[in-house]
Amino acid sequence: KVLADGLTVTFVRPAAKRATVRIPETVKVSGITCKVTEISANAFKNNAVLKTVIVGKNVKTIGVNAFYGCKNLTKVSGGAALVTICDRAFSNCAVLSGIVLPSTVKGIGKQAFYNCKNLRTVIIKTGVLSNKTIGEKAFAGTYKKLTVKVPAKQLKAYKKLLKARGMSSKAVYRK
Repeated sequence: KVLADGLTVTFVRPAAKRATVRIPETVKVSGITCKVTEISANAFKNNAVLKTVIVGKNVKTIGVNAFYGCKNLTKVSGGAALVTICDRAFSNCAVLSGIVLPSTVKGIGKQAFYNCKNLRTVIIKTGVLSNKTIGEKAFAGTYKKLTVKVPAKQLKAYKKLLKARGMSSKAVYRK
């Protein structure tokens, strides 16, 4: 779907259900090359076939419920320009084992990783997250002994912040 500026698009849904999906960097629409800047709300909701997602380098937003309930989603990679992960974007992705939040991330929505029981590794490269930019229960229901890698300067603050957002008190933090 082409957005209002006519030069950017949102990825609405896959053409077919596949185990691996690559969100492209650009697409041609009527001869015009448009950047793919977001994955829209509900794009892959409850997609039981999806196992791997490679996010294009122009995607800035992962919409509300975008990957909600993708019970076989194990790997998400790419997304170097990601800014916002909306509410429940990865909720109930029971086998998702790891996620990397690039340095560009400025916001994580409510219940973004809620009930991701196997989420064992979270690498946070951004240093700007706060209680205003991470939603309620964002990490509730994740693996109890999760390993979290954070920027050294934010270690103490993020430990407190992430626990307040539902991360287990048994989580192991590394810098």
